Amino acid sequence: MDSAELIERLRREGGFRLLPLLGNTGQVAGVHLTRFLPGGHLDVIQAWDERWAAYARLPNALDPAAPFLGPADGTVRSGPFSRVVAPLLPLQSGVR
Repeated sequence: MDSAELIERLRREGGFRLLPLLGNTGQVAGVHLTRFLPGGHLDVIQAWDERWAAYARLPNALDPAAPFLGPADGTVRSGPFSRVVAPLLPLQSGVR
C-alpha cells in the first residue's frame, strides 16, 4: 500500500484530518494528520515522505505556563511512514 492509500485510509476509516506540512521555505513538504480521541487524547502524524514520519499520542491538555512544550507522558514513534502508521491499521478505537 503506498502512502496516498495509507493517508486516504487514515482519513476515511480513522477520522484523521489532513493539513499540509510546510517546510522552512513555505512550500508543502509533507502532510500533518490529526484526530481527537475519546478520553481526552490527540493523535498527530507528520509525514515528510514515505521514508520519514513521526507519530505521537498526547493528552489533549494545554499547560498555560508552557504552551509549546509537549507533555512528558505520551506515545511517540518515528521512522518510515508505513511502519509508523501500521499500529493504527486496522485502526484502534481506544487509547493504548
